[in-house]
Amino acid sequence: MYYLRVILTGVRIQASREFGTWFAHVRDEGGVRLARTSDLLGALRELPAKPDEESATFKRVRQARRYDIWRVAHPFDADVAVRILCWFPDGRPDTAVVALVGGDKKVIQDLWYDSATPRAEAAIDQWIRRHTMLTNAEDDDDKDEETSNDGQ
Repeated sequence: MYYLRVILTGVRIQASREFGTWFAHVRDEGGVRLARTSDLLGALRELPAKPDEESATFKRVRQARRYDIWRVAHPFDADVAVRILCWFPDGRPDTAVVALVGGDKKVIQDLWYDSATPRAEAAIDQWIRRHTMLTNAEDDDDKDEETSNDGQ
């Protein structure tokens, strides 16, 4: 029963195309990177809403300039350093998380954030544009329906 409750109250993850491509490669490769990535996605799913404060698992990305981007990290592992960057959209903090960029920063350390953060911000821009277009299309459909109902 507890498991079902977590699913019903946790955030929903929406992944960027870049993340999907990266995750498919990790899934095909298997091993420790897949295990760590699965753990991080599980930690995201278990959140009831956007974190209120930083923790060892969830921290704000200091390199982010335009959005409040969070990184999801696992405890130290000598073999991998998997990170997932995510953003919680305003107005939907308890229902959606956009998983933006995934990567293993083991080799390049914190320099990974210098390239991953701008890509995450670009993915956020794309997500906003797409959802704005969908919202506008739904509003137009509602207006069309109201107009057709007025004529009856």
